[in-house]
Amino acid sequence: MDAERAASLRALAERLGHAFDEPALLDRALTHASRAYEASSPAVRDNEAFEFLGDAVLGLVVADLLHRNDPDGSEGTKSRARAELIAEASLAARAEALGLPALLRLGRGEEKTGGRQKKALWADAYEAVIAALYLDGGLPAASAFVSQEFQAAIESGTVRGGPDPKSALQELLQGRGEAVPEYVVVAEQGPSHRRRFRVACRVQGRDLAFGDGPSKKAAQQDAARKALEDLSL
Repeated sequence: MDAERAASLRALAERLGHAFDEPALLDRALTHASRAYEASSPAVRDNEAFEFLGDAVLGLVVADLLHRNDPDGSEGTKSRARAELIAEASLAARAEALGLPALLRLGRGEEKTGGRQKKALWADAYEAVIAALYLDGGLPAASAFVSQEFQAAIESGTVRGGPDPKSALQELLQGRGEAVPEYVVVAEQGPSHRRRFRVACRVQGRDLAFGDGPSKKAAQQDAARKALEDLSL
């Protein structure tokens, strides 16, 4: 790791509020599979395994925060609030605020095709960084960071936790006397263990919006959310 990279990671660690015993963990959290593939060296490892772990740690800590904020609240409301908090758009925005996009290590091909502007990669890196915190400092380190990031939104009540986007969109359209939307997969990409789906939200053959996600369900919810935003303008 060169001096400039090391300095950038130390600055990030300060923003995360954690002094890493193993800075290499943070470097790996920001290394995309395309970079590891092009390097063709076992010393360069990508962040995919970290994403998996970080997603689980994030979900646990956010669920704990929601429960502590409203111990007797309904399970459905808290589940929807958690989904909203850890949605790709939310994580991408937080990743951008931390400066993660500029720190991503991408392969040349991914860089040339606009990978650094892909919000899905930002969100993945955010989860991977949480995994790095967990692996270096245990649950206390990861929990401290996640709490710092999400506690204010939870306590302020800005997380709606209301109907999920698909349900809300259907209610809105039915209230206007329009047909129920349908969701059509228009594209799939990526290996079988990391598929990405693109879904169109259609009403009587008219595309209202397109959504993306790691599953058809997630892509449908993303499309519905975007349709709701457009219809509310």
